[in-house]
Amino acid sequence: MKIIQHVYNSFLQVATLIFEKLEKGIDYPRFQLELQDVLNELGRNICKEVLEAADDYVRQHRNERA
Repeated sequence: MKIIQHVYNSFLQVATLIFEKLEKGIDYPRFQLELQDVLNELGRNICKEVLEAADDYVRQHRNERA
């Protein structure tokens, strides 16, 4: 549940950033590059959260290791 909350908050931050950029009148090529950076960072954060949760699970359930 913690992961879902964190990811949801990250998506909200991305949406807020998109609206801020659009309101400032940013040109499309620059907007596209900045959006790509933000979404890449979001993807990295999601992967990190999932891997950390899986690592915690494996540590707590040693009998289920492969």
